[in-house]
Amino acid sequence: MTKLFRNFVLLLAGLLAVSMLVGCGGDENPVAAEPVPVNFVSASPSGGQIATNAPITVTFDNAPSDIVVSTGTVKITGKTVVITGPFTLGKLTLTITWADGTKVLDYKVTGPDGPDVLRVTGGTIRDGDKDVNTESINSDGWIEITFTEEVTGNIALQTEDGADVGWVGKVEGYMATLELVKGKELTNATVYVVVGKISTADGIQQIDIKITFATKSKA
Repeated sequence: MTKLFRNFVLLLAGLLAVSMLVGCGGDENPVAAEPVPVNFVSASPSGGQIATNAPITVTFDNAPSDIVVSTGTVKITGKTVVITGPFTLGKLTLTITWADGTKVLDYKVTGPDGPDVLRVTGGTIRDGDKDVNTESINSDGWIEITFTEEVTGNIALQTEDGADVGWVGKVEGYMATLELVKGKELTNATVYVVVGKISTADGIQQIDIKITFATKSKA
């Protein structure tokens, strides 16, 4: 009887050891955790006007991967993505893609200091220019004037005494142009004046422009 009991105890101990070994073996191959989806939470600013050098900060609910943007430079810190330009003036449709989704943000990009006062930013000639090369302008066939905002209005090229030279004026987008009409080329040693009434596309701001320049004397 004693021998039978001892054999039973040994058998029970063996079964317990096998059970423990099987249990330990299971720990060597844990089940992989399911990847956590990443969702868009917010953007700052979320739209509207931004400066060309302003950052756009996008926040997710988890750290994103495989971030790609349609324009700009990306810096990722945890759940936050900062997108920087400089961005091109005008309408900006920013598309952001990551491993789990896509988000599109719409902006209007203004000058480096934010929403601008309407003003001239540059162009073919500047007020007060002297010795302007007539051959270069006549060859190009136009004069351009650029602005800080999208504009509308009218523009004309005149002589110093106010006579219209006959070039065709057009105001559109961020630019006003004067197109050469054949037979109305600029002449040397002459003072010209670009005049116009310009307003922002929304009509809120208006300015009168007067840009005077002199062509160089004939060599």
